[in-house]
Amino acid sequence: MLRAFACRRADALLLPAYAAGFAFLHWVALPWGGDGFFSLWYPAAGLRFAVLWRWGTRLTPWLMATELVVDALTGQVVLAGPDVWHDVLGVIRPALTCGLVLAALHRLAARRRGPHLLPPMIFGLAAVGAPILTALLVQPIQLILPRSQSTFGHGIDLVIALCSLVVGDLLGILVLAPLLLSLDKVIARKLTLNLPRLTAWPVLEGGGVLAVSTFASWILWRAGMGVQAAPGLLAGAWIGLRFGQRGAWLAIFAQVVMLLPYSAQHVTYTQRLGLHLGLASTVIVTWLAGSYCDAQRWAQASLDRRNRMLFQAERLKTLRAMSVAVIHEISQPLSTLAIEARHLNETCRDASPEAAASAALVDRKARELSDMVRRLRRFGGRDVDEPSPVPVAQLVQTARQIVAPELRALGAWLDADPVAEDIFVQAQEVELTQALVNLLRNAMAAHARVAQSESDMRLDVRVEGSEVCLEIVNAATAADVSGNGMGVGLAIARTIIEAHGGRLSRRDAPGQVRFLLFLPILGASA
Repeated sequence: MLRAFACRRADALLLPAYAAGFAFLHWVALPWGGDGFFSLWYPAAGLRFAVLWRWGTRLTPWLMATELVVDALTGQVVLAGPDVWHDVLGVIRPALTCGLVLAALHRLAARRRGPHLLPPMIFGLAAVGAPILTALLVQPIQLILPRSQSTFGHGIDLVIALCSLVVGDLLGILVLAPLLLSLDKVIARKLTLNLPRLTAWPVLEGGGVLAVSTFASWILWRAGMGVQAAPGLLAGAWIGLRFGQRGAWLAIFAQVVMLLPYSAQHVTYTQRLGLHLGLASTVIVTWLAGSYCDAQRWAQASLDRRNRMLFQAERLKTLRAMSVAVIHEISQPLSTLAIEARHLNETCRDASPEAAASAALVDRKARELSDMVRRLRRFGGRDVDEPSPVPVAQLVQTARQIVAPELRALGAWLDADPVAEDIFVQAQEVELTQALVNLLRNAMAAHARVAQSESDMRLDVRVEGSEVCLEIVNAATAADVSGNGMGVGLAIARTIIEAHGGRLSRRDAPGQVRFLLFLPILGASA
């Protein structure tokens, strides 16, 4: 309720200011008037457009009422007689059409995304669409509420009058509205009041282009060809493409200031219309060129920012890969060191105090270092320390890729059938992969001590009830078969597997060592 009251209070303060500004600009436009239209240069349309653009189309009915009151007080419309309703509709029509066009474009931009619906393009579309819709509604109103004496005439006179109406409103919007909106942003502290720093070359370039175009127009005028729009249009396009919307508006303002005093003199109606049509073309082209330049700058800045982000992402990706590789290589030695340090600490409890203290210190430091490595694993970009569903096929593939260089150096080959992709286990991927790698390295060590073919190592995966079994088979000497086969690497693998709810068993055959790794299948019923 307080917000609504504040909005109404702001509107109440805005409307008197708008009424004063509208009356003044309406009076300023009188020198460029003609039959069938009010003015070929109508800055009041720019004020109306700026207010609706800034404060929203909800003010449309209030602006319609304000303009009607101003025209009635200044004698522009007489609220009596047989044509009163026709005249009232003629007064409120421009504000109504401007509000409708802005509301339709903003709603369309909210529902769809496209380059033609970005704010600069919406501004341009509305600046052109509002005057055109105003002109198009002239005849329907005339048919619904016919006036006793038509203001616009018929035939070609009607077409010229409607074109003049569009040109006057269009010039008023494109010349005055950007200035008013920029001043509003400065007042609202959305922009700093500091003007952009001007260097000598841009000023000389822009001023020189305008000077050359003005001189060319003067030469053509002195040659009896009238005031031609082409030189000014080319100059505006050049300045807009080089210096953006600010430079474009300055070029527009300069050309308007030069042309309007001339067109306000005693020239024929046809000459005045031709001058303002050329000026409208120059204004549109200059504004579009400036908008294009700003859009290109914004796009280039966005592209540069994206490239910097991609470069940083690639660096982080490389750093992640390096850190994962380093952590993976040091994790096993650190685990071994931690196990040995714990064993040493337990062994030295009955030793001398100095030896016991040293063993306890080594045990504590080894555990701290192991915990630090575990925390560093999280740098990989995913919660690797948290158990998650992992496909068994992925575990097998990762383990094979890790031991592949060692297999090539050994001249061995690990035979394995494709693994089904739908077998999942709940696991900590890095640790379980390390356990599988340890088992494979144990098999490779036994393989190196016998003279067998390259197919003596095998990894099989099969489902047994609610568990998945990974069986590693390798050729071995008699000593390997008869030995316990439970070194440090295998002890670490057993610890990891049991922590995941699985078990590790050994079932040897003549000349072979067979380790079976059992893990519960995710989602399988016990």
